[in-house]
Amino acid sequence: MRMINQNELETLIRFNAQIHIIDVRKKPAFKKNPAKIAGAVWQDYQDVTTWADSVSDGRTIICYCVHGHEVSQSVTAQLCTKNMNAYYLQGGFEAWQERSGPLSL
Repeated sequence: MRMINQNELETLIRFNAQIHIIDVRKKPAFKKNPAKIAGAVWQDYQDVTTWADSVSDGRTIICYCVHGHEVSQSVTAQLCTKNMNAYYLQGGFEAWQERSGPLSL
């Protein structure tokens, strides 16, 4: 499974890399804390087959969930089966917040 760490993602954001950042936290977790990693778009992880084509423009895709485990890894695996350049964020949103990475609402 392909993974990106916090430092790597922060560098990509800092240098305005052409990437898709997809927040795939479950809906209750997102509603509880609607802040997102800067530049991220929330998508329902259960509907990945519906929205996958909207991010299939050749850019690298970074997915994150709360902890960087099952949800984001599952979505990343599904995107990779469609030959997309997808990664999941190690430690997820929780680790990103702990290190004070850039956020947006």
